[in-house]
Amino acid sequence: MIADIPVNIPILYEDDELLAVEKPRNIHVHPTKMSRGEESVQSILEEERSCRLYPAHRLDRPVGGVLLIAKNSETASIFGEAMRTGGVMDKRYLCIVRGRMEGGGSINRPIRQSPGKPEREATTRWRALATADAPWSDGIFPASRYTLVECILETGRYHQIRRHLAFENHPILGDIQHGDNPRNRIWQKETGIDGLMLRGHRLSFLHPVSGERISLTADPDERFIKAAELFEWEEHLVRE
Repeated sequence: MIADIPVNIPILYEDDELLAVEKPRNIHVHPTKMSRGEESVQSILEEERSCRLYPAHRLDRPVGGVLLIAKNSETASIFGEAMRTGGVMDKRYLCIVRGRMEGGGSINRPIRQSPGKPEREATTRWRALATADAPWSDGIFPASRYTLVECILETGRYHQIRRHLAFENHPILGDIQHGDNPRNRIWQKETGIDGLMLRGHRLSFLHPVSGERISLTADPDERFIKAAELFEWEEHLVRE
């Protein structure tokens, strides 16, 4: 049974085969062994619609943004096979990282899902959208530097963007697992913005039945809007 706390899940796209929603942050995509008793996007929508649904990809619990869901097992199977062969889905994420990143590039570094598991190839493309020098100390230097970055997943490994950017010494702000917690606390104190600064803002995919390419965008949430106003990044935020 889903908890009585209402959760708003906006619909971005729907047809007979697929449903795309704007996943709220701090909620699981689907039920897991570690989240027994917690609601998930899948469980909420299944209860509302009285039918089985099949998430086509994943977003971490603290990440909001575009989430694609298949309405039947046949479509889910077609989508799963297409994703394994590559080229079917273009997933883009917006994030704010510590430090200054300029230009763009690719991070190619294998990722191990957990200790004892084999490493798997992983590639993240990125481009810097805007930078800022904030007038407060980062604990070491007299000013703090931040960059608004768009990341594009070439592969979909566990915490891939978060781990790749941390490896580059530009961890995502608010990442308590892979990031810089002392500087996370400074960021939150100075800006009043909390949570992982990562959002699935754009998804483009080939429809598994019609073959049509469909592109969807989730507008920046209130935290990204606040950061953009603070650092004059408004023109760099991607909106529908």
